[in-house]
Amino acid sequence: MTYLEAHGGVVKTGRRLKSITFDGDRIAGLVFADGETAVGPDESVILTTPPWVAQDLIPELSAPDDFRAIVNGHFKIAPPAGAPAIIGVIGGTVEWIFTFEDRVSITISGADRLVDLDRQGLAERIWAEVATVLGLPTALPQWQIVKEKRATFAATVEQDRKRPPAATRWRNLFLAGDWTQTGLPATIEGAVRSGFKAAELASAAASV
Repeated sequence: MTYLEAHGGVVKTGRRLKSITFDGDRIAGLVFADGETAVGPDESVILTTPPWVAQDLIPELSAPDDFRAIVNGHFKIAPPAGAPAIIGVIGGTVEWIFTFEDRVSITISGADRLVDLDRQGLAERIWAEVATVLGLPTALPQWQIVKEKRATFAATVEQDRKRPPAATRWRNLFLAGDWTQTGLPATIEGAVRSGFKAAELASAAASV
């Protein structure tokens, strides 16, 4: 945000995009809850919403529609001295443990089986494993469990075929997100790659 503002950009948050105004082969406006913003003849738009939102905004857009959950846990406790920054766990509920100066965090992918479990019970189950791996007290510290039911699209051939390219049939509208065709699964690296691709296309469109 600071970088954009330092280079003449204007950052506005808290505005929900309700619809897009189309004009031939380009988009002409973005309709927000508080009014419409015109898109100039030499301006482009990069849409970075989740796929289900993008499908509501863009006619006939193909996008993944089968999703998998991710569960993250955060525990307010200092890890033991010398603990690795990242630990992979095999054979447990927990998959990855991340240690920070004042906390320990975990990630569990493909966690559909866990998202409907009681949060307290899930925190206790996770912490029992973390405490064993790190040699920490078994008493549950302050915690936070974050469940995202549609964190990633399913890693199947069918879903991959539904991923759209960054370019759309409108010459000034481009897509970014890990659910677009990045050449990678639904990962942070894929999301970053999609951003670079969309920015390259938008820059090229502006120079035409």
